[in-house]
Amino acid sequence: MSKVDIRIWYVYVIRSEVPRFSKAGKQLPGVHYAGCTTDIKRRLRQHNGEITGGSKYTSCHRPWILVAIYGTYTGQSDALKAERALKHGKRGTARTQWSSDDSEWFRELEPTDKLRELLL
Repeated sequence: MSKVDIRIWYVYVIRSEVPRFSKAGKQLPGVHYAGCTTDIKRRLRQHNGEITGGSKYTSCHRPWILVAIYGTYTGQSDALKAERALKHGKRGTARTQWSSDDSEWFRELEPTDKLRELLL
């Protein structure tokens, strides 16, 4: 019998604080990255290099700030499907404005979820 994943999963979007500029010299928002996890605080610390386990891609664009959280998802499989839908449907700052009109995998964070206080 296989083990059932009963953890609560979230999809998150982080933005790099490293300045970017257009060819014309106009400042642009930092790079955006989407992922999924059961522990957003820990994962953000990993992306920022405070603890081991971050992503190779995000190590080049530190520091990162949390800009969006979606969820909850019951199981890693659903969270990965939602992450994929977000990554394939939205780019850049648009990833912070994902909605149910964009994908069946969208889940709004509950108003009572304490993770809301992590957002800017």
